[in-house]
Amino acid sequence: MCAMGIVGKLNRSGMEACRKGQYEEAEIKLLTALEVVQVQGRGCTAIKVHNNLGIVYELQGRDEMALHHYKNALDLMKTGAAVNHPLHGRLVQSLARVASGGSAAG
Repeated sequence: MCAMGIVGKLNRSGMEACRKGQYEEAEIKLLTALEVVQVQGRGCTAIKVHNNLGIVYELQGRDEMALHHYKNALDLMKTGAAVNHPLHGRLVQSLARVASGGSAAG
């Protein structure tokens, strides 16, 4: 399996663990996916993984980590990795929600 296939599998299984409330497992899988993606230099995929890490951290109440990953995803969009990425609006909402102390990631 190619590196990006591995990233996709890790991303999907990480979010499945998140849906089951297995946040530590989700975090490990998503951080591993992020490491691979950063080596491969795939901006669009990194945006998705950062967003998913933000969701996992937000659901745990780890707001600083959630903000960090949501901001990283938006920064990647701004640097041209993904102009008009479909996650842009959701990321802006997620950042505002976490910054204001809201809850319910999504």
